[in-house]
Amino acid sequence: MQELSNVREKVTAAGPSPEEAPVKPKWPKRPPRTAEDIAAIAVLDALREAKGDWLPDDIPLACIVKVTEYVDVPKANEAYAMVRIAGPRDETWRLCVRRKTVKAGKNALFISCNAALPMDDRFRNPEVCTVKEKVYKYGFGVKARRLLPHVKRNIYRLNSGVLYPTEAFPELKGKRAGTVVAALLKIDNADEMKFRQSLPQGERGVPQADAMARAKEMLRRMRMLARQ
Repeated sequence: MQELSNVREKVTAAGPSPEEAPVKPKWPKRPPRTAEDIAAIAVLDALREAKGDWLPDDIPLACIVKVTEYVDVPKANEAYAMVRIAGPRDETWRLCVRRKTVKAGKNALFISCNAALPMDDRFRNPEVCTVKEKVYKYGFGVKARRLLPHVKRNIYRLNSGVLYPTEAFPELKGKRAGTVVAALLKIDNADEMKFRQSLPQGERGVPQADAMARAKEMLRRMRMLARQ
């Protein structure tokens, strides 16, 4: 009995026999890169480094721009395109956007990476970009909720914003390229709102839109109490 136990221990220590060992799958070899693949990789490398690109000074938080160029980015999950836009002072710069959201020769709504958007469902367009809800606190019971657009693109490091089709914003009808529309759409500067939180409570202030909303809510509550 002891001998049988010793044999079992030796077999266990030795591991499975060659017949029982798992067979490693043979993965198919990658096909050789074609000239088209090499050209696409070169384009992506140039985009990551943003060779020859620059950003104009004082880019508005939101403005009407004209799309002057549109080129689909090869590879890149077939999801992105590079566009050149003309904004205020006829300055042009490039953006990386989602495919088929804008067209060359058409106007679009440019939203900067520093924009804090109002809680408007029109800005929650997954075909354009994802947005993150941010709450700014200015004191007891005083809050401002905003939507922050996600504009970063790994394939283009100088991405400064996103483009929305103007069709979703009827108040922009007839606006020419270069028109600044941040005040019209009630768009604030995210950096300024964040800085305002660090000020002493008496100096923080409240964005006008949020102050009006808070006043309306207080009036509504007073009316409800009066009815009781």
